[in-house]
Amino acid sequence: MEIFEESFDCLIVGAGVVGLSISKHLLQRGFSVIVIDKNSKAGEEISSRNSGVIHSGVYYPKNSLKAQMCITGKKLLYDYCNEKNISFKKTGKLIVANAESELKHLKELYENGINNGIELEFLSAQQSSKLEPEVSCLAGIHSPTTGIVDVHELINVLEADIQKLGGVISFRSSFMRSSKQGSLFHTEINSEEDIVIKSKIFINSAGLYSEKVANNLDSLNKDFINNVEFAKGHYLKYHGKNPFSRLIYPLPSENGLGIHSTIDMDGQLKFGPDVLFIDKIDYSFENGLIDKFYKEIKRYWPNVKKDRLYEDYSGIRPKIKKGNQYIKDFYIGLPDIHNVKGLVLLQGIESPGLTSSLALGKYISDSL
Repeated sequence: MEIFEESFDCLIVGAGVVGLSISKHLLQRGFSVIVIDKNSKAGEEISSRNSGVIHSGVYYPKNSLKAQMCITGKKLLYDYCNEKNISFKKTGKLIVANAESELKHLKELYENGINNGIELEFLSAQQSSKLEPEVSCLAGIHSPTTGIVDVHELINVLEADIQKLGGVISFRSSFMRSSKQGSLFHTEINSEEDIVIKSKIFINSAGLYSEKVANNLDSLNKDFINNVEFAKGHYLKYHGKNPFSRLIYPLPSENGLGIHSTIDMDGQLKFGPDVLFIDKIDYSFENGLIDKFYKEIKRYWPNVKKDRLYEDYSGIRPKIKKGNQYIKDFYIGLPDIHNVKGLVLLQGIESPGLTSSLALGKYISDSL
């Protein structure tokens, strides 16, 4: 079988919002870029299977990559949406405590957000009720800079920008393996025909498949590859009027932000996600979810009607695990870390990956 060869300055594996953002920033600096993705369109996995929330940066430790990228990315994303007429709403968010035992955690979260330079208000139960009469809580944090974005519009606009800048996006193109030969990566792609792409730069932005891709990079010492586990989250939609003016969040759990209330751009009220660790990628719904969600939602919305909750969709996040601990930050393996010139390895790019996407693209293009 004949093997076709192509050459680019940079090859990016993964056409999620982060991979597309990296591509856009590199193209703006004059690099030639190809993005490959095994799916039939962009953003089919993590990017399109989340809450679509633009986060403020309240949750993440000061100076962590998540804090830096989220706070910078939030501004870049709002600016990009305004510039490109991408649908978004700056809804604001109320984070609530529903038990005396949660008040200390709520105050710590508020102080963390203030230390990160986030605009926040700490509210009493009465003040929270004035903002959101249907919400039951002992205290709350109001985050006015939180919002939602139409993820599909964002993906479409990023794709259009990439094409205008001369970039290539190749769908139904599965990464097989890559070896470093001299200064170039030789990457084998399984598409309609067998292709080898030569590039000076190789960026692994494969999301759920980042570990699998990394293990098929001959040039990379396996000690620099993180173990990634899959955390599935389910979302339910609510048939009925949305009683809230803002997004409503409980306090975050150990591995997620709690079953929260949000809306899509059409005003559809939805709830989620929960967190369920799974061994393989599977988007099916688990039994007993409506009872589980109802119990959690009722803590902050006593008037929720159980018979109006319906299954909607699920998503999966990649979480880095070292030993028995889940790492609560992004991992960006730049060449000075693993000593492979031109190689960038992204892992654990989950929430707030959507909010951080444009900042991550700029950060990586700056580093290269």
